[in-house]
Amino acid sequence: MPVTAVDLLNLPHLRLKLFAGEGGLEKGVSWAHASDLDSPWDWMAGGELLMRNGRTLPRGGPAQAELLHRCADAGASGIVIGEDPDTPPLTGELAAAARERDLAVLTVPYSVSFAALARAVADANAGDAPARVGQIERIYGALRDTLGGRTGESPTARLGRDLGCRLLLLDTTTGNPVDPAAPAPDEALRSALLAGVRAHDGRIPGVLHIPLADGGTALAVEVPAEEPTVLLAVRFPGTDTSLLHHLATAAAVETARQAMLREHERRLGGELLAHLFDTRIDDAVARRELTAAGIDLAHAVVVATPSDEGAGQRDLHLALGRRRIPHLLLRRGELLYALVRDAVPDIEAVRRKLGPDTALGVSSPADAPERLPAARREAVWALSLARRAPGGISRYGEETAFTVLRDTDEAQALVDRVLGPLLAYDRNHGTELTGSLEAFLAHRRSWQRTAAALNVHKQTVMYRMQRVEQLTSRTLAETADITDLWLAFQARALLSGAPSPGDPRPSGGSG
Repeated sequence: MPVTAVDLLNLPHLRLKLFAGEGGLEKGVSWAHASDLDSPWDWMAGGELLMRNGRTLPRGGPAQAELLHRCADAGASGIVIGEDPDTPPLTGELAAAARERDLAVLTVPYSVSFAALARAVADANAGDAPARVGQIERIYGALRDTLGGRTGESPTARLGRDLGCRLLLLDTTTGNPVDPAAPAPDEALRSALLAGVRAHDGRIPGVLHIPLADGGTALAVEVPAEEPTVLLAVRFPGTDTSLLHHLATAAAVETARQAMLREHERRLGGELLAHLFDTRIDDAVARRELTAAGIDLAHAVVVATPSDEGAGQRDLHLALGRRRIPHLLLRRGELLYALVRDAVPDIEAVRRKLGPDTALGVSSPADAPERLPAARREAVWALSLARRAPGGISRYGEETAFTVLRDTDEAQALVDRVLGPLLAYDRNHGTELTGSLEAFLAHRRSWQRTAAALNVHKQTVMYRMQRVEQLTSRTLAETADITDLWLAFQARALLSGAPSPGDPRPSGGSG
């Protein structure tokens, strides 16, 4: 049985005095909690005796009354106000609120430390320690059994049953269960949780109080995880917040386990997308696998974005999974590809996770497995345009880089026709004629600047350009031929997703 406020009031060495709220003296005190925060109720689970320095006490009557009402809403057992030289007068509004809410307001002299009061509460409640230790042991025992494979039940489900309450492990942004197989909260509870999170600008305080439709209160605490996560306790027994945080620790291990399962799914999805891009999978098998992944190609697009090692891309599969967005992800070369539904919320979910400055190229609808290689090229094409688009997102077919290049097929045909001989020669002989020509055009056909950029002698550049002319059947002194070569390099960059080469001017002198 926890100590009560009246028990503390009767301890002579504490020299406590009752200011108001006699009806709350019999409330049990789980521990004494000193806080000078503006909103101490955000860190209460219930049963706390709030200890407040007088100098940080609000001075006005309405503000003092609000402090008491908010603490009462959070389940506090009482308020102790330290009397120091800067303590403002305790107001009639505070006394009236204390009487209304049956919450005891006590004062303690400046000479008595809060530490003495906290120690008195701890000593008086020491008899409850074995029960708390037993509860904590049950928490980690449930976790041990689950990770050891001795039960198919999740730790939160088992502990909720053992403690006689309902425990939900939820995504903070959507309110969806972290485990897709777990039962979802009812809509009223989900909405109340999301409203509480929004009221704190997306941040979870020590304990978030969620009002229930029947007038009760659920408690939510943050769970350490890659994606924002909370443990929501409905009908949580007792007032021991430390027990709630032990539960959150167990939930963090369960969340990490779910993340490992999602990572395995991501890898399998990446292999499937790679096979689809490379046409290395039977059409019937492809359709069956896509259906199992929840993807309808008639309403799906390929999204391309530059690959990086940031947390946004690393956890993208978790974010999409939490939002119940069917997807496949593949990192290939310098690009990350996502196959998602052709829906604004799905594409925006990718954008939000990767950041507002991320460029996205979006293909036209994939339609069928055999069209996915073309859809990939379309996404890459659109990505090159997205880098220059104001919003950072470009859809294939909505914009074109050049009026002469209408689609990826025409771009590939131009590359093959103009640069094909150079690319084949470099591939077969280990030479760098293509890169040398690109540098030559980017440096306005200056022998000196090209030689400096390539770190070779000027005569080497001249020799390489002579070989280029022989292989391409084009003359670097002719404007029309240079234009063909420049457009071919632009098309190659668009198809590869690489930054476009510099904009050389087809006319002008060479050095």
